[in-house]
Amino acid sequence: MTLDLTGGMPPEADEVTAETPGSPAYREGVSMWIWDGAGRLALPRIGVEAVGATWDESRYLSLNLAFPDGRVLVAHAEHPALPAADGRGLPRVLGTGPLRFVCVEPFTHWRLVFDGHAAPTTVPDQIAGRAARGAALTAAATVPLRIEVDGRMAAPPWVQGTHDPEGRFIPGEQRFEQLFTATGTVSIDGVTTGFEGGGLRIHRKGGGRSDYADFFGHCWQSALFPGGRAFGFIHYRPRPDGSVKYHEGWVLDGGAVLPARVVDTPWLGDMRSGGEDVSFTLRAPEGDIAIEAETFASAFTPERPIGGGRTFPDLQQGIARYRWDGEESYGMIERSIRR
Repeated sequence: MTLDLTGGMPPEADEVTAETPGSPAYREGVSMWIWDGAGRLALPRIGVEAVGATWDESRYLSLNLAFPDGRVLVAHAEHPALPAADGRGLPRVLGTGPLRFVCVEPFTHWRLVFDGHAAPTTVPDQIAGRAARGAALTAAATVPLRIEVDGRMAAPPWVQGTHDPEGRFIPGEQRFEQLFTATGTVSIDGVTTGFEGGGLRIHRKGGGRSDYADFFGHCWQSALFPGGRAFGFIHYRPRPDGSVKYHEGWVLDGGAVLPARVVDTPWLGDMRSGGEDVSFTLRAPEGDIAIEAETFASAFTPERPIGGGRTFPDLQQGIARYRWDGEESYGMIERSIRR
């Protein structure tokens, strides 16, 4: 069965904002989670964030390159903005400094290129706060890193709020995510590894993401299997009074995308690099689906004081191994907890 990879959305919905937004609070972000099918390396989030207030001057770059032995390469910094126009003059590039995402064909084909430097660290150092985001990095503390990835979309986009959600996602934000197959290369200090695998692409516009007073943690998981089945869900922790904040999910099985909800969410507890059981059950219209999973490679950002408040809660961004009725695949996982 042929899948409609646009999900019925117009091509311009997957292009980038061409003009400087009128609102300083306007945001646009493109990010990818990428995994090597052979399990040698993982990119548990590489992304660009553009904000209306600094749209023409700078954007924020975030990169995690993780290995199953606990090593991590990171880059988190502001860099000059890159023009939105591609070689045909279309608004299909979102980039900053050494990183650019290119929409070759909306909802079908995207590329990313990173050509810069990243800092080596480890999961224990991240958890202990010895590798905080935003720390000044000298040239001697980094290594040359080049990443090239070609992504071919393999599932329809999941637009948040379209699969019978409970609660509400971020007001004013249009966000969708899309699973894809990936081929690419990662070159670290001149040593190149080619890989084939998969990924999840996120594209969002509008909204505001600076107020976390009503946010108590979340669990977000998604994977694409070799036979074409796929799933995704996001579950925000309920508020202290037990009220629902946001909960939505879906499964792709037999060519149909159906709403689903996770019934035994594997919330973040202790922070560790890999080997943690993060299995769950999805409740779909045709019955419960048990999916086994364990974390494989991760990067962490602990919550910490900043100014008169706190940063985002303790955050894990990782890749996990998934099994669905004996079929195996890698996929993404992101979890957080407000201590």
